[in-house]
Amino acid sequence: MKKQTAFALLFLLSLSLPLLAQVNRCSYVIPRHTDNWLFYSNIGLRFTDAAVAVNPSPGSNLPNGTGVSNYSDADGNLKLYTDGIFVYNGAHERINFGPNLEGDVGAPSLIVPNPSAPQILYIFTTDIITNLGTSGFNYSKVDLTQLSGVGAVGERNINLLSQSAQMVSGVKTADESGYWVVTRGLDNNNFYSYKVTASGVETTPVTSTGMGTSLSSDFRLGEAIGSMKISPKGDRIAYASLGKGIIELFDFNSATGIVSNPLTINPVIHVPLAGPYYIEFSPDGTKLYVTVYRFLNGPVNNRLYQYDLANGMAMTLLNDTPLMNNPTALQLGRDGKIYVTRPNSQEIGVIGSPNRFGLNCNYSENHITIPSTNTRRNGLPNFVQSFFDIPHFDYDTKCDGDITEFWLHNPTYSDGTTTWDFGDAGNTTPGTGINPTHQFSGPGVYNVTVTERWNGESFTTTLQVIINQLPPKSFEAKGDSMYLFPGSRIPLDGGQGMFSYFWQDGSNNQYFDVDSPGLIVVEYEDMNCCRNSDSLKVIALDISLPNAFTPDGNGVNDYFKALGPSDGIEDFTLLIYNRWGQRIWEAKNFADKWDGTLNGQKLPAGVYAWYLTFNVIGNISSIGKVKYKGSVTLLR
Repeated sequence: MKKQTAFALLFLLSLSLPLLAQVNRCSYVIPRHTDNWLFYSNIGLRFTDAAVAVNPSPGSNLPNGTGVSNYSDADGNLKLYTDGIFVYNGAHERINFGPNLEGDVGAPSLIVPNPSAPQILYIFTTDIITNLGTSGFNYSKVDLTQLSGVGAVGERNINLLSQSAQMVSGVKTADESGYWVVTRGLDNNNFYSYKVTASGVETTPVTSTGMGTSLSSDFRLGEAIGSMKISPKGDRIAYASLGKGIIELFDFNSATGIVSNPLTINPVIHVPLAGPYYIEFSPDGTKLYVTVYRFLNGPVNNRLYQYDLANGMAMTLLNDTPLMNNPTALQLGRDGKIYVTRPNSQEIGVIGSPNRFGLNCNYSENHITIPSTNTRRNGLPNFVQSFFDIPHFDYDTKCDGDITEFWLHNPTYSDGTTTWDFGDAGNTTPGTGINPTHQFSGPGVYNVTVTERWNGESFTTTLQVIINQLPPKSFEAKGDSMYLFPGSRIPLDGGQGMFSYFWQDGSNNQYFDVDSPGLIVVEYEDMNCCRNSDSLKVIALDISLPNAFTPDGNGVNDYFKALGPSDGIEDFTLLIYNRWGQRIWEAKNFADKWDGTLNGQKLPAGVYAWYLTFNVIGNISSIGKVKYKGSVTLLR
């Protein structure tokens, strides 16, 4: 019986697994920081994905006024609210014991979270202008982790400006690493932009000088009274001055905080003792809504207007009957609608489709009914405007090969014949309804257009949709086979720059060391939430060298050679020596074979020594090159 000197090598054959379904980590989620609106004693609104409802809050003690700001966390839980003087946590507990805030119930405030620590919040306050002066523009810091979660006001009333208009608005920075908080100067035409970062409030503002009309600090003129809003996309800013009787529109650079390119709008309805008060942008920033308020002598000329910023400032009067004789507030909601207070009325109005031109914006004066005991409110809470930067429609599953689902965020005013053009030349099948699906023909950027119909008119919105490539196969460059020599290891790479990895043994590192046979599987997800997988099937094979051979020409066992697969082996050398140490044969290729001769002459029967060395592609071993030795008997 012939013996064999053998050593095991592991053969790895590349296989593929089915594509894994995409997960939803990268799916758009509507910000819920504005879910709770508290704006009058014991009353408010609660926003959910399904509806907007009146939300009685027995613990809320906000007075009637315009100084309210609210903040909810990412899950929509109320965390903090203020009227510019007092501060309350989400459990309606007052937490600013000590000096009151230097704001006023009649002047707007704004709550801004720390971008890295959402339990840290900053309250910016403005103050009214009186014959006694003003407290100016200030901020206070609230830490909700203090006092066992009750929260506490730490730094308070840090003065930023000695005087400012009763106007403040906020928006995320262009890189979303922080926030800009902007106010308007008095006795000048300056804007002051304060940056909020993970380190806190930067007290040195970015000042934009010479912008528009100068507003006087003389309280008798009322020029400091009004409102300011930045567009949800952060590219425009506008304010209305009641006493000055003007609206001014500017460009805003959310990367630098700079205000530029002033444009003055004079409201058509402008009689003595009347002027613009509240303003609000449509979600897409193409429309500006304004309420005009008459100070005295009843509700004459109290009106709601729309200005089409993309169409030469075309103006539309929206209300048929005058609004009541109190300032009428405007505030965009996360449902894409603008809410309108109607003081001394049980009704809250709504602009249902604020992106649409003219009366097609669907203003309803009697949209939400509140208890009759709460009719005196005239303000709505102020929020960071970026929380309303919500696209008209969105989509999920954004990877090549996926079935992509679309939906409208505000489908209220549509007659049910909504159609979609997916801009896909490779798959021209249109979509219908408010929640269609489409499989794109490949990765790329597509201009998707939705057309909604209402009251016989069509309204189109086009947005860019990105379908991402799948991450490449992790092991593709290795070919179809690899070897693993016992005592060595092969470090496999799951792919560069992936968000997550999952190997068959449950590990989640980028690299995996192969040291035994089996099926090696890795699933991985990139930064776009696109998933793929790859696998290597590890098969144990033998390479052997015979311990005897008979070169007699009968076609059986005539040669001495290495037996087994050669793929993955490099730097192969096989040497044969006689008993005196003379090298009599050398092979450099795995397929080479010795026929028992030297220089064409048959060698005598006997025992010959062999020495084998080689490398295995991709293997790492502490001993370096593989070295084996043994003997073979030549029989004649």
